[in-house]
Amino acid sequence: MAHKKLNLPEKTCHHCQRPFAWRKKWQRCWQDVKYCSDACRALSKKKKHEHKAAQNLCAAAQVEDEF
Repeated sequence: MAHKKLNLPEKTCHHCQRPFAWRKKWQRCWQDVKYCSDACRALSKKKKHEHKAAQNLCAAAQVEDEF
């Protein structure tokens, strides 16, 4: 028989903004958990990388405009 999961702590995923609940798998590192899934973690890293690349392109475009 399954146990009822009452009053488990929840967090909001940094990538998808959906709430997710505590899991036993995370009992030792709950304070470090930021994402609800591996997919959200990977997409978040990809998004950060693309954002940094876009910033570099903008800086290069500004230099070209000056000359």
